[in-house]
Amino acid sequence: MPGQLRGLHEVVADLARSRPHAPALKADGHTVTYVELDRRADLWSADLVSSGVRRGQVVPVVMVRGTDLVITMLAVLKAGAAYALLDPAWPVERLEQTCGRLDSPLIVVGAGAPRATWPKRVWSPGGSSGRHVDRRPVPVAGDDPCCVFFTSGTTGTPKGVLTTHLATARLFESDELGDLGERTVFPVGAPTPWDAFSLELWGPLLNGGTALVDDEPYITGEYLRRAVRAHGATATWLTSSLFNMIVEEDLDAFTGLVKVIIGGEALARRQVGRFLAAHPGIALFNGYGPVESTVFATMHRIRPQDCELPDGIPLGRPVPRTQIYVLRGDQPCGAGETGEICIGGAGLAVGYLGDPALTAEKFVEVCLNRRSVRVYRTGDLGFKDEDGILHFRGRADRQIKVRGHRIEPVALERRLESLLPIRSCRMVPRQGPDGRPDGLIAFCVPLRAGDPLAGAGEIIRRTFAGYERPAAVISVDALPLTANGKVDEAKLLVSAAGVGGPGRPSPDRPGPARDERARMVADVFRSLLGVPEVSYGDSFFDLGGSSLDAGRACARLARHTGRPVPLSKLYQQPTPAGLASWLAATADEESRGRVAAGGSAVPLTPMQTLFLTRGLMSAADRTNHCILTWVIHGALSRTALRSAIGAVHDRHESLRAAYVMGRDPHAVTVEIPPPPLEELGAAADVPGGVAAIRAAFDEDLDPAVADLWRVALLPVSEDAWVLGVVVHHVAFDGWSESVLATHLADAYNLARSGRPVHTAPPVPLAALAAGIERPDPDLADQLLLSLKGASDLQWPGSPAPQDQGIALLSHRVSASDLETLDRLARAARTTRFAVLLACCGAALATVTDQRDLVVSTPVRQRVGAGTEQAVGCQLSLVFLRLRDEALGGDTAAVRAITDIVDLAMRTQDVPVTSVLDAVERPRSSRPPLAQALFAVQDNPVPRLDLDGARTEFVRQPYLDLPVELHAELWCEDDGSARLDVAFRRESVTTATATSVARAFLDNVETMAARFRGDGRG
Repeated sequence: MPGQLRGLHEVVADLARSRPHAPALKADGHTVTYVELDRRADLWSADLVSSGVRRGQVVPVVMVRGTDLVITMLAVLKAGAAYALLDPAWPVERLEQTCGRLDSPLIVVGAGAPRATWPKRVWSPGGSSGRHVDRRPVPVAGDDPCCVFFTSGTTGTPKGVLTTHLATARLFESDELGDLGERTVFPVGAPTPWDAFSLELWGPLLNGGTALVDDEPYITGEYLRRAVRAHGATATWLTSSLFNMIVEEDLDAFTGLVKVIIGGEALARRQVGRFLAAHPGIALFNGYGPVESTVFATMHRIRPQDCELPDGIPLGRPVPRTQIYVLRGDQPCGAGETGEICIGGAGLAVGYLGDPALTAEKFVEVCLNRRSVRVYRTGDLGFKDEDGILHFRGRADRQIKVRGHRIEPVALERRLESLLPIRSCRMVPRQGPDGRPDGLIAFCVPLRAGDPLAGAGEIIRRTFAGYERPAAVISVDALPLTANGKVDEAKLLVSAAGVGGPGRPSPDRPGPARDERARMVADVFRSLLGVPEVSYGDSFFDLGGSSLDAGRACARLARHTGRPVPLSKLYQQPTPAGLASWLAATADEESRGRVAAGGSAVPLTPMQTLFLTRGLMSAADRTNHCILTWVIHGALSRTALRSAIGAVHDRHESLRAAYVMGRDPHAVTVEIPPPPLEELGAAADVPGGVAAIRAAFDEDLDPAVADLWRVALLPVSEDAWVLGVVVHHVAFDGWSESVLATHLADAYNLARSGRPVHTAPPVPLAALAAGIERPDPDLADQLLLSLKGASDLQWPGSPAPQDQGIALLSHRVSASDLETLDRLARAARTTRFAVLLACCGAALATVTDQRDLVVSTPVRQRVGAGTEQAVGCQLSLVFLRLRDEALGGDTAAVRAITDIVDLAMRTQDVPVTSVLDAVERPRSSRPPLAQALFAVQDNPVPRLDLDGARTEFVRQPYLDLPVELHAELWCEDDGSARLDVAFRRESVTTATATSVARAFLDNVETMAARFRGDGRG
């Protein structure tokens, strides 16, 4: 076992010498021995050292679980540095910001990591030459930094906790964990940034056992069964919530294990008792400890009699090299006296990365027995009994005062659990008018699903004091969890208000699922989440399903189908239709990818394929959200509006189609009802209403199941409203705005007058894809040749780490200047766009000091019969390389740009994907080929002319951008135009964007003035 002066990697190296061919890892479908693991780590460590990694640095590692990740961790330790494992599923902005804060010359980025603008040089695993490296690992001591764990980050920024080699090694000196020996096979399922990942991985690797690494999101009952059967798994760690779920859904799944460790929250006595009765031969341990004390501070072997204790299952005794103090202020509490649990010893973190103030606040020096002791204040309440065993009494920060009485919700929860036929309970404070708690709401999970707990009120009245009584007892199928496995109290409160969360009705959703398998899946979703109806296009997670609910769903589906349903499949196919399709396709060889009630498959255009791909690469992608917003003054009929939504839905096949990726991306119409009219809460004023609409639309759309558009209405006053529509870009473009607005208004006016709402025959999907010409091969080659060797735009200035999100600058271009530039365009036998592009190119060249740059622009492609009156995505993207003379901002530049634009327009049918594939460029996480987009939006303004009301269209800022700077001119009815410069704040500083806008406006004014001065105006 590791001693105080040894690093974790040194223990693994010893095992590689003593047990070279023993299996260290089972991952990625193969086994890695200790000697293979150690040798590859040596090679990679040499590369890291030669790349500048030094002792004491913290190296960020963005990788998925697998063999390469474990080798990288060892390699970083051998270089004398500490690793910080970052979850590739985090938002890109969070990854970039966190990497920027860490002390390292590079970032390790593996396969499966998102595209990002990494703030430092990227090092990819496996890049070693493979030559023998005769270099000893950098010597380290046990108190040297080893790794960084991250808290859940529920406020948006996870805290990094820096710990030492000894902090992890000490865990395996205990009786409870010291027996993880050569025969141990331990599944690794915790998120990589958590300290629990250290327990699962280093437990076997420091003791000669085998770590079983899989890509499942977390450990489920079916996974445990497979791990025991196929790999001989002997031990596992589970959060208490996951443990409860498996006990309730799949109790036999533990069979074959030797040891189960649980913790993370207070344990539920009922589930623990069921486990002990069913598996008396499996050792069950309760592990307690915050991340700041590295995995565990105490452990306790659970016995059946522990389930009868009034204060719940004990937390136990300290693990080796750890001290537990129960303090009231700075004074130790006596046996049985409740105080704050404080932790000392070798498991304590060095501190919080980059936050000395928080470190000083949480890690304090207290005087105990006349000596100064460094402790971490947990905020947990507890007491030690006469035998020195620690017991939990709840959180200090969960205590509330109601009418002057101090209440500890945990105590009330345990009392209710003993009085009612429930599995678990959560008491959540209810806020009064003054913002302070005025009572509690009890959320209870009944023993029998669907039990309304009708007699609870009388029982509570008999046994609870007046100030203790919950204002309501609400029966729920399960307690929803946050991303880090804690009870999500915010979601519970939302569900109590009847607006969202588990148990929320799902009105006006698509009809019941038709397929037998889909009905079965929908029934599981419905019973588990407590919703009245689930339709084939409903996403499990949109219905309120948590990550833990997903595990329950997979367990129930496995029982229904008689075969495993991996958790990863539910994440990939979260709808009854999608999951039923996977079940059918894997059960037999029925036609794959068939869409229920669909017509003929229509191939997608290259741009549609690109839009779908962006969404698949990042679930948080919002570049595909097209938002329209109108302010309405006057009378408004909701009934007529709902009828109009249905009419538009029926008229445009593009809005009721499934868009499917695969070998041959295609769209097919499906039978799906129109979206409901979602009514949001009132806003204080119009700007607040407009912002609320934008915020409401910051949610996923799913083209694969025809979830393409939404409509929301928000009242501002008795005769003022804000109406919003969002449509996925795969079915929408700029021209579609006015088409949708006109057709929506026409149908509304018919319905409001009581006349039948007749719609024109729908434009078929095939017509939207027709008419695209194949480009001339010679012209296509000419285009690709013109783009080869293009370089990235390099923006001046460095955005601050806190600069994130999208910003917008707006300016006005006068009608007189635009009229003059139109005359200039006619004289030069070109277009307004070419003249304005010359102004934009010159502005970018001036600000970036570059004489060679690429700008992209969208091109409308409405060529099919009848498509002028169709909602759909009919556009292409062309790339314009501007160099030398084209960047002069004068008439010579206009002439040069005219030739460039002419070539681009003649080759606009060259698929954008082909252009990106053909133009060789260095790998980069930045937008491909062009970091700036310029467009002249001359589409009609989307007017919503409603009878009996006055409407105004409001152009919303984009939720996200596919490029770093997005410049557009929106033409107004009075001949003027609005210049909008939107930019990503993490890439472009506000000063740079302002300079681009100002330079563009100066170029417009200068070019117009010169043309007038030449006497040609």
